[in-house]
Amino acid sequence: MKVVFLETVEGSASMGEVKTVAPGYARNYLLPRGLAAPATPDVLARAERLREIEENRQRLEDERALGLVGKLEGHPLVMAVRVGEQGRLYGSVTNVDIAQKAGEILGEELDRRRVLLPEAIRHTGVYSVVLRLSRSVQPAVQVVVVDADAPEGAEAAAEALLTALREEAEAALAAIQARTLGSSSPAASSDADEEERPAEGESEPGNSTEDEAAN
Repeated sequence: MKVVFLETVEGSASMGEVKTVAPGYARNYLLPRGLAAPATPDVLARAERLREIEENRQRLEDERALGLVGKLEGHPLVMAVRVGEQGRLYGSVTNVDIAQKAGEILGEELDRRRVLLPEAIRHTGVYSVVLRLSRSVQPAVQVVVVDADAPEGAEAAAEALLTALREEAEAALAAIQARTLGSSSPAASSDADEEERPAEGESEPGNSTEDEAAN
């Protein structure tokens, strides 16, 4: 069934978009809620204006979202929780918890559906989680899960985890750079040439027949 979307429906279409959808989806969900209308000539004539309205709305939403990104930069989300053996949590950290913590930094409520968390976090550590602040602005933030009863305190425990993660990344990068430089250095090329060059008094394999013929 061909419809014109009167509102943006996440995962389906934007306002003003003309799209063919399953008849049941249209009759049972979109049409009763006023989210879409059958693509009649009159409705199709309104579609372009609806698209312009939606584009302006998206632009304003993106500008606002970029301002929120600035507030989040340099602020990992520290989640202090009760922890059992081997860093396993009593319970879990969910998108609701992360949305609440992010909202504290942003100074406004953040809908849990904007936290793209595939599954609940059940161990301490550092996690990268995407926040869908708008359709085009989706920054990744660091979520640091630590023991609420850490002797040094939750903030210090979080900083220790982040420092260890940075050092590990720097060490891995240094190792890659060392391998790259080692394989391309003149010394390495010279060593390779020495290995390929025949020893003094020895003939190259390809010239052995000619040497025997000369003798």
